[in-house]
Amino acid sequence: MIRGVLAASLAALTLAGATAAKGPAEQPAWLEGSEQAAVASLFGGGHLVLVGFFPFPRKVTVVLEFQSPVTCLTCSAPSNATLPHGRVVRLSFDRGTHELTGGIRFCEIRGTTPPASACSPR
Repeated sequence: MIRGVLAASLAALTLAGATAAKGPAEQPAWLEGSEQAAVASLFGGGHLVLVGFFPFPRKVTVVLEFQSPVTCLTCSAPSNATLPHGRVVRLSFDRGTHELTGGIRFCEIRGTTPPASACSPR
């Protein structure tokens, strides 16, 4: 049930982002390679079960859902805290450089359903 709600939420966000201006947007050809490189370097891999993308004029935001929680290997945390981790992550890529920009946002806070405010593209 919760998985269905998450999938429906991401599908609705993807559709809303894609149809905002000129109709459905196509995923940029370079995005998959940048996304895979980011997943490998930031999380050491992980099995993706759902990917949504949101095009903007200067960036592309990607929401990733992993089968099980992943830990950010390049993030920092106070010495008495655990590194950021979760199953749903939002990343943004610069359209010009194709590099990761902005930051990493773990969207899920409680349970497996991300709050709209945490995963919504900006």
